[in-house]
Amino acid sequence: MELHIPSLGASARYPGYVAWCRKVEGGYRVGISFTDEHALFGARMGEQACRIERYCRQHEDAEPSPQQFEALAREWVARHALEFSHDAFVQPVRD
Repeated sequence: MELHIPSLGASARYPGYVAWCRKVEGGYRVGISFTDEHALFGARMGEQACRIERYCRQHEDAEPSPQQFEALAREWVARHALEFSHDAFVQPVRD
């Protein structure tokens, strides 16, 4: 199955499947299992880019300059990059 993740961009399509689904207040939370390492890497990088952009918008009143954006991006990476490590995403499938 091909998963389309519009929040990561129009071309964010990855081979995988929904591994679990939980009802939460206001909707659902789903866990996605990607079927190959390249898909996992692409999705992980896309999510990081989205989170960095959101972080930059939260810390600037106006459009940040390229230098400000880069400094904020580096700050986000220093604080959160370990959350996106290979080990944090690649876990054995449990039956």
